[in-house]
Amino acid sequence: MEGLLQCVLLIFFVGPLVGLAQDSKSTVEILEAETAEHRIGDRGPIYTNLGHEHFTAAFEVVVGTDGKAVSARTSDGFIGDLTLLCKTWRYKPFERNGQPVIARVRESVTILPISEFTGARVPFPEIHDWNSLRIALNRSGCYGMCSTYEIEIRGDGTALYDGQAFVGTTGKRKVQISHASLVKLVDKFRGADYFSLASGYVSGVTDMPTYVSSISFDGVSKSVLDYVGREVGMPAGVSDVEAAIDRLSGASNWIRLK
Repeated sequence: MEGLLQCVLLIFFVGPLVGLAQDSKSTVEILEAETAEHRIGDRGPIYTNLGHEHFTAAFEVVVGTDGKAVSARTSDGFIGDLTLLCKTWRYKPFERNGQPVIARVRESVTILPISEFTGARVPFPEIHDWNSLRIALNRSGCYGMCSTYEIEIRGDGTALYDGQAFVGTTGKRKVQISHASLVKLVDKFRGADYFSLASGYVSGVTDMPTYVSSISFDGVSKSVLDYVGREVGMPAGVSDVEAAIDRLSGASNWIRLK
């Protein structure tokens, strides 16, 4: 049984790898103790309906000088769609000699059966510095014609869209949305009790797209990976958040195929 589950998990998590910087001089290797001090937000676990086994996905992440993860890869082949989750991770910037540096850190995510989800409630924090707000949504491709694109919305109302495949508008677009729309969007996260959610929900089906939503502000950060998550017990509020990001950013108009 364990061997079968490992094979199934490999179907989900092995995919095109996001490459790390090859020039070792351009990155600084960071030890676990320092990494732990710089992490913002949690790193799992992710819950599945694949049985009762426990797994750990280990990988390396490159962190930019702004503290945002920019790429990831695994050393054991046990990853793929998780790279979308990695891209939402944030760290306090790493420094050497008082200057921010590009860092290479080692991370791991535990994958557990959904029956072990405890569901402890974490209150949604109040936003004090709206300029620090970042909301993002990444929808991946699949083996069919799944819309593939990324959206980032900033606290000043800037909305950035990057259409990649099977969308009405490919390439980058930038628009300005109102503060009222930002408030509505944050209210969707609050209504979903977003900070109480698991870091990911993965169902035992193949060939489907992965969605990753995230929100960060005032030094806090939270991301949720959705791989047919409703089949694993993911609350409907996560889908509502994803749809609200599309709608309130204006991306719905670019996603729609002509």
